[in-house]
Amino acid sequence: MTDRTRRLPGAVLRNCLLLAVESGAIWMLRGPEGLWVPVLLAVFVAGAAVPHGTDAEFVARTAVALTAVGIAVLGGNTWDRHVLHDRGREQVAVVVQRTMVEDGGGLSPSLRLRTEAGRDLPGPVTMDLAVGARLTVTVDPDGPAWAPGGRPDRPLWQAAGTGALLLLQSVLLLRISLRRSRT
Repeated sequence: MTDRTRRLPGAVLRNCLLLAVESGAIWMLRGPEGLWVPVLLAVFVAGAAVPHGTDAEFVARTAVALTAVGIAVLGGNTWDRHVLHDRGREQVAVVVQRTMVEDGGGLSPSLRLRTEAGRDLPGPVTMDLAVGARLTVTVDPDGPAWAPGGRPDRPLWQAAGTGALLLLQSVLLLRISLRRSRT
């Protein structure tokens, strides 16, 4: 029992470090033009490195890393939807540019939008509309988040999924950290 008590502070520290990395990643992934690949790669590497000093092998480290990436992605989506639900404003946007992008299976349209108030919306939209067409969007007046259509519902399922992944990650790290050494 004293061996597990001695390892408990390390387990708490590992979990806090990974939660801090995930919180930073969620903050950096706000809006549709976040730095997805480098941020998620950094979260994966941090998730795989956090069990350092334990007997965790490849599968356990990969499970922790993938859970951390899942938390960052789902948490970012949940945050954006929550912001749009709480303070999003419906506005009319106009298609200002339409290009065709090759996506491996053929050509698909990619649109750039601008609200009637003059705000350029970041990120291409994969809808097939003509230049000058109007559509309703919901934008965050204080941040980069926006979505086509009206205000989204409260993101209850996304929040529950993020919470479930956080619980799974905490249990995994606690189990890895408190496990007895095999040697």
